Amino acid sequence: MPRKPTPPQDRWSPLLPADDPAARRDYVVQSTVWRYKGTAAWHFANLSVEQSADIKSRYGTTARGWGSIRVRIRIGKTEWNTSLFPDKKSGTYLFAIKADVRKAEKLSDGDCITAHIRVV
Repeated sequence: MPRKPTPPQDRWSPLLPADDPAARRDYVVQSTVWRYKGTAAWHFANLSVEQSADIKSRYGTTARGWGSIRVRIRIGKTEWNTSLFPDKKSGTYLFAIKADVRKAEKLSDGDCITAHIRVV
């Protein structure tokens, strides 16, 4: 008896329903703020290799442009929506820390931070 073909899955559908609490995942990241060595004054922080591997295995198939994964980040009392981006050089994900956040939390290049990240 011939097998019934399986319908193709929509490549944009999430792995889990958005209202399912298991679809969200929180990470606590301890990192060092670093400044991009270009003309722009962008500041970044990297996730650990282990956290990056976990995020990639769980959410990599839902990545958007440039491999980005949407997140909500809190450092101190400041929260904002942004994205994690894969960093080929380190093999980890990284995120930019906006000037407003750096100012509010008094952060600069070389500071150690604790960031609470929720994949959204």
